[in-house]
Amino acid sequence: MNECINYYLSFFSEKSDFIKGEIHKCYEYWMPEYPPTLLLFALVGKSLVKQLDVFNALDAKLIFQHIEEGMNSPCDELATAVATGLIESMVTASDNDETIWNKLENSMHVETKKHALAWKNFGQ
Repeated sequence: MNECINYYLSFFSEKSDFIKGEIHKCYEYWMPEYPPTLLLFALVGKSLVKQLDVFNALDAKLIFQHIEEGMNSPCDELATAVATGLIESMVTASDNDETIWNKLENSMHVETKKHALAWKNFGQ
């Protein structure tokens, strides 16, 4: 797996034991291979939504800044995984809960929000 991908994901593991455990379970399931990158990022996105109320204000701010940095990464594989894996899974996980969606939308930075809204409104 790409070094920039591993480094990027380690941030989420450091911020949440729950996310760290979910990532670990995913790696165990796919052993001896690596899990598909998009699947791994989708798992992180869903886990973030589940943990949204657990993070303090500073950690939430840092997490959404980290997501924005991933969207703007010069590493194309990382930027794609953040957009189509992490962000799209966050939007999908919040589809039936307007309160969660509002929390997500209010926390997102420019590029993250642009992609999230495009995905949320796709096909409407």
